Amino acid sequence: MTIGTSLHHQLATRHFTRLDTDISNLQAEIAKGKADPRASVDPVRSLNMSATRDQSAMVEQFTENLERADARLTMGDTVLGTVGKTLNRLSEIAIRGASGSVSPSERESLRIEAVELRDSLVSMAQSRDSTGRALFGGYKTDRDPFIDGPNGVVYAGDSGRHTLRVSENAMMASGLNGQELFMEIEVPGADGPEVRDLFSVVDDLIHTLTPGGGARRDSITGPDAMRLQLGDTTGQVGMTIEGPNGTAEISAPYMAQSKDALIAAINAETATTGITAMIDPADPTAIRLDASGDITISKTDINAGNNRHDNMVQITPLAGDDADTPFIIVPSDETSNAMIDKINSTLDHIADARGEIGALQQVGERHRVGLDKRFEMVQRALAGYEGLDIAAAVTELQAMMMSREAAQQTYAQISSRTLFDFLG
Repeated sequence: MTIGTSLHHQLATRHFTRLDTDISNLQAEIAKGKADPRASVDPVRSLNMSATRDQSAMVEQFTENLERADARLTMGDTVLGTVGKTLNRLSEIAIRGASGSVSPSERESLRIEAVELRDSLVSMAQSRDSTGRALFGGYKTDRDPFIDGPNGVVYAGDSGRHTLRVSENAMMASGLNGQELFMEIEVPGADGPEVRDLFSVVDDLIHTLTPGGGARRDSITGPDAMRLQLGDTTGQVGMTIEGPNGTAEISAPYMAQSKDALIAAINAETATTGITAMIDPADPTAIRLDASGDITISKTDINAGNNRHDNMVQITPLAGDDADTPFIIVPSDETSNAMIDKINSTLDHIADARGEIGALQQVGERHRVGLDKRFEMVQRALAGYEGLDIAAAVTELQAMMMSREAAQQTYAQISSRTLFDFLG
């Protein structure tokens, strides 16, 4: 194959261009302090760098998820802290409302405040995070988790706990759901602990402060005669009646328009109790009880459907020191003192929930420490792949420049010769 002058020039030009490019790239690497990341330069290093960058991006995503979870937990704890303060005030209202010295006007003021506090509790339960998602709705974060209707507050969320991934094999809860926070609270009941929702407990407290609510009691004793008023209650009525002769358990259906069944049930036990019943001549809506001695009514139980506030009896002694003073008789777990105990139980429940949130945040902090260390290791590895040995690179640059200079000199000498120089 014959090498002509033109081909010699082309090959030399390509070589010098490639050499200039390599020198320029190496100078750029030295200026940046980083090695050329292209796979064409070093395929193995490029592959390792790509895998390390993927790890770095993953750790950053886990850290971002952890920050989001911590933000939701912090907001939830703040809301529950305010809920606790509100319940503290309701406890104070319950204690004050249970006092017999409270005037009607003060009781009404307490009721108005309790209603406002109850509304604020509903509002707090509907809280949303910084992205507009419901804090206490479980997995249903796109709508209000609680519905306040005529029959009280109903939970419309679910029992799920919203979670975020904080490592390849770990999920972290970013909050508690409204079911466990507000709707499943263990409080004292007539037959032991029972599960109630926070809002119905507060509704019961408000009812004790309504006109005629008064300091509700679980029994009443008075001499000779009493007026028994069940209002518009319809349902099965049970109570314990004690008279001068003894005690009897009474149970009968009752309707405001027809009191005959209850009157008949009381009179069926007259021989046992010494108490007789009839329609009250002074008030046809009530039943009058008469006896030659003390009458005690206790352990009332009215199955009047879903409205707990119908589960009460108004008793008015017609003789003695409390004559013509109405009293509200309710089951023992619905007295004013029981309301105080239930409010305090809700306070304990919220405090426990805040403790659980604190525990979740501690778990998150441990994950954060691990992610920080992992991120540091990944960045160190990435720096190792991207880093450049400056001394070696400068030495290589000098060698390349010397090589270029020698090649240029050789090319110049060869290019300056002609055929006549060789023929001599």
